[in-house]
Amino acid sequence: MIDEQTRSLYRQGISAFGGISPAYRIALEKDAPVIVWDFHSLLIMVQMCFSFMLTNKDSDMRMCKHCKKAFVASRKGNEFCSQKCKNQFNVYKSREKKKGNKSDD
Repeated sequence: MIDEQTRSLYRQGISAFGGISPAYRIALEKDAPVIVWDFHSLLIMVQMCFSFMLTNKDSDMRMCKHCKKAFVASRKGNEFCSQKCKNQFNVYKSREKKKGNKSDD
């Protein structure tokens, strides 16, 4: 099952093309099939590369868990683009938790 953050990431990757998706074909080169992309513009090519980087689990490119902006992670486990975003995320999470506890009383 795909979590909501991953699903959102996929939606952003798909919408990045604005309805103009690149074409591709499969060619046989040296007895091995190869995907050959046909991009309509440089912008489409850059968006495609960006989408591949965001969806690749091994890539250093990540989406910030708080602000949802793309960033290059300095460590494998980084989920936030900055310490500020991490702190804000934790504050909001803590406030939500306190709200939930008050309604139980």
